[in-house]
Amino acid sequence: MMKMEELVIGGKIHGTHGVKGNLKIEFFNPRLRLPETIYIKDEKGNFIPLEIEYIDRRKNLIKFKGYDDLDKAKKIKQKYFYIPKSIVPKPSKNEYYEFQLLDSDVIFNGKNIGKIIKIDDRLSTAYLIIKCSDDKVRYLPFISQFVKDVDIKNKKVEISPPEGWFSL
Repeated sequence: MMKMEELVIGGKIHGTHGVKGNLKIEFFNPRLRLPETIYIKDEKGNFIPLEIEYIDRRKNLIKFKGYDDLDKAKKIKQKYFYIPKSIVPKPSKNEYYEFQLLDSDVIFNGKNIGKIIKIDDRLSTAYLIIKCSDDKVRYLPFISQFVKDVDIKNKKVEISPPEGWFSL
């Protein structure tokens, strides 16, 4: 069984397709190649292994062993799927995965001012959501104007926020 810290979100299992247990799947990285087994979380947060029977990348369909009908497949729809970190394709230069940035120290003028607690990438520009040492949560656009350096190895992100950002 895989440990939680060895797994990252690889995409999402959406709705069913047809009556034979096929499901629509979304890959968060189109270059991702799935292993034979991926994982979903149950209601208690435990990782449940799903063995892949087949996958159709052109149609973005997947079928899991033991999920041979519509009713069984419905039980796992609308869930994120998890894969081992070790198989995640290396990002391009100046690109990062969320798991690489989460819990990183945020540095401003040489001082640790907080930690990245989430990334909001629903808009055209991603935002770092930072829990600051004053207990306030602040949003910072993840653009080169404000994010000066990202050190994945040491989990540090150096920023230069806009004037007035700390008074928000």
